[in-house]
Amino acid sequence: MDNNIKIKIDEILNEIGNINDLNIKHAILTYMEQQAGFMLWQMEDEKHIDNDSHNV
Repeated sequence: MDNNIKIKIDEILNEIGNINDLNIKHAILTYMEQQAGFMLWQMEDEKHIDNDSHNV
Protein backbone atom coordinates (compact mmCIF):
# COMPACT_ATOMS: atom_id res chain seq x y z
CA MET A 1 0.00 0.00 0.00
CA ASP A 2 1.20 3.49 -0.81
CA ASN A 3 2.52 5.01 2.43
CA ASN A 4 1.02 8.44 1.66
CA ILE A 5 -2.45 6.91 1.38
CA LYS A 6 -1.94 4.99 4.62
CA ILE A 7 -0.93 8.23 6.36
CA LYS A 8 -4.05 9.99 5.05
CA ILE A 9 -6.29 7.14 6.20
CA ASP A 10 -4.66 7.14 9.64
CA GLU A 11 -5.14 10.92 9.89
CA ILE A 12 -8.83 10.60 9.05
CA LEU A 13 -9.26 7.80 11.60
CA ASN A 14 -7.51 9.87 14.26
CA GLU A 15 -9.79 12.80 13.47
CA ILE A 16 -12.87 10.57 13.74
CA GLY A 17 -11.52 9.17 17.01
CA ASN A 18 -11.53 12.69 18.45
CA ILE A 19 -15.27 13.13 17.86
CA ASN A 20 -17.13 12.99 21.16
CA ASP A 21 -20.66 12.57 19.79
CA LEU A 22 -21.10 8.81 19.45
CA ASN A 23 -24.03 9.19 17.05
CA ILE A 24 -21.96 11.28 14.65
CA LYS A 25 -18.97 8.93 15.01
CA HIS A 26 -21.21 5.94 14.29
CA ALA A 27 -22.75 7.66 11.26
CA ILE A 28 -19.30 8.51 9.86
CA LEU A 29 -17.95 5.00 10.36
CA THR A 30 -21.09 3.45 8.87
CA TYR A 31 -20.75 5.71 5.83
CA MET A 32 -17.08 4.77 5.46
CA GLU A 33 -17.97 1.09 5.69
CA GLN A 34 -20.66 1.45 3.03
CA GLN A 35 -18.32 3.33 0.69
CA ALA A 36 -15.52 0.81 1.19
CA GLY A 37 -17.92 -2.07 0.58
CA PHE A 38 -19.13 -0.47 -2.62
CA MET A 39 -15.57 0.12 -3.82
CA LEU A 40 -14.66 -3.51 -3.07
CA TRP A 41 -17.76 -4.70 -4.95
CA GLN A 42 -16.79 -2.55 -7.96
CA MET A 43 -13.23 -3.88 -7.85
CA GLU A 44 -14.42 -7.49 -7.77
CA ASP A 45 -16.70 -6.77 -10.71
CA GLU A 46 -13.80 -5.24 -12.65
CA LYS A 47 -11.62 -8.27 -11.84
CA HIS A 48 -14.32 -10.63 -13.17
CA ILE A 49 -14.64 -8.59 -16.35
CA ASP A 50 -10.85 -8.57 -16.76
CA ASN A 51 -10.62 -12.32 -16.17
CA ASP A 52 -13.44 -12.97 -18.64
CA SER A 53 -11.67 -10.90 -21.32
CA HIS A 54 -8.57 -13.07 -20.96
CA ASN A 55 -10.63 -16.24 -21.42
CA VAL A 56 -11.93 -15.20 -24.84
